[in-house]
Amino acid sequence: MDTLRTTSQSTFEPLWTPADAGIYLGVHPKTVVKMARLGQLPALRLGKHWRFRRADLVAWAESRVKSSCQLGE
Repeated sequence: MDTLRTTSQSTFEPLWTPADAGIYLGVHPKTVVKMARLGQLPALRLGKHWRFRRADLVAWAESRVKSSCQLGE
């Protein structure tokens, strides 16, 4: 049991609210929710609340930057 508890605590990534995600992405929280609802942004829906994993948003943002750089070539 102790191993499971230690492992889950050390790998747990806190979930961000739409406000947190909006700050990171530089957009309004309502825009974040709209993008999540449309499937344009990786998100988790917990009941009526939207939550975001930092790692997912970082990967999403990096992929957007890479794809826009490739378009400019």
